[in-house]
Amino acid sequence: MVRNKIISLSFCISILLLACGSEAAQKKQSILKGTISGLTVSELYLIDLLQPKAGPVDTAFVNTDGSFAFDYEPKMKGFYRITISSSFALIIPLATGETVQISGDANQLTDLSIEGTVDAEQVRDLNNFLRTNAMQSQALEQEFQPYADSPKRDSMLTILRARFAGFEKEKVSTLKALIDKNPSSFSNLAVIEQMPDTETEYYVKVDQALAEKYGKSPFYTNFHTKVVTISRFVVGSEVPEINLPAPNGNLVALSSLKGKVVLIDFWASWCKPCRRENPNVVAAYQTFKDKGFTVFGVSLDRTKDAWVNAISQDNLTWTHVSDLKFWQSVAAKDYGVSSIPFAVLIDAEGKVIGKNLRGPALQQKLAEVLN
Repeated sequence: MVRNKIISLSFCISILLLACGSEAAQKKQSILKGTISGLTVSELYLIDLLQPKAGPVDTAFVNTDGSFAFDYEPKMKGFYRITISSSFALIIPLATGETVQISGDANQLTDLSIEGTVDAEQVRDLNNFLRTNAMQSQALEQEFQPYADSPKRDSMLTILRARFAGFEKEKVSTLKALIDKNPSSFSNLAVIEQMPDTETEYYVKVDQALAEKYGKSPFYTNFHTKVVTISRFVVGSEVPEINLPAPNGNLVALSSLKGKVVLIDFWASWCKPCRRENPNVVAAYQTFKDKGFTVFGVSLDRTKDAWVNAISQDNLTWTHVSDLKFWQSVAAKDYGVSSIPFAVLIDAEGKVIGKNLRGPALQQKLAEVLN
């Protein structure tokens, strides 16, 4: 991809003087402009999120009153980042022919006014909601801290997990409402990324709504690839066979567990999110193992020692297999796994009944199926 050049201030002034009064100059339209009082920087930079390491595609000089304007002309609509301070940045959908306006105070950046296009306003609403949701989650973590080493730890953890599940349910409902408000909005690509990919129906909905208008956008094509992958394991579909070595070297087939409800769990010793999720899987296993539930762990490790040590450290007392080929694992390729943890829940007949069920969601689904 060709990198756009940054035009210097002196060059801009020269061009404007030469073109003064011309029709082209008069019709020049900023894609992003605003006034933020109290800014301590003299320049702001616009970063194309398709090539964030390539440097800014445009530079805006901040006037004494805090006003600025970007005149870059994207070939197609995309997401761009503007860094306002060392700790605050905005991601905004921008397109040639549209103007997004920002106003506010540098001392209250979370209260900036963002308007001008449906896409920008939808991302603004998304960010405001996510900020509130994150504060609620952080408050729960702080509430739990006094009980971390207390005899009441487990009971409090159960209570707080239930409340956290409520926040997550509210989050999904709000995200769905944002999408439903403007189904064909480009900004839905940002909204849907905040939703768990278990909400396959909404991933497909956004994909279909944007296909005709934004089908050539790299942002859309990247999203479409993900939709194709997550749509593979819809409820009722069958899963590919897995037949890989256990730690003792013997081959173990997924089909050997037919007759049980099985969580096919892709993980690795080096994957921190996987290790954080393991206690939740252990809790589900201990609760439902005598009711016909088990786990089939598929590791993307590279060395046997790391794999086996993690199994022991995390007390993962179920069936484990791995070909120790990292991302080149045969099973990972067959299942289209591009990130972990990744899990598929199948019933006693081998049909999918859930995907990527985390924390309380896994136990809720197992209770529904096995109780």
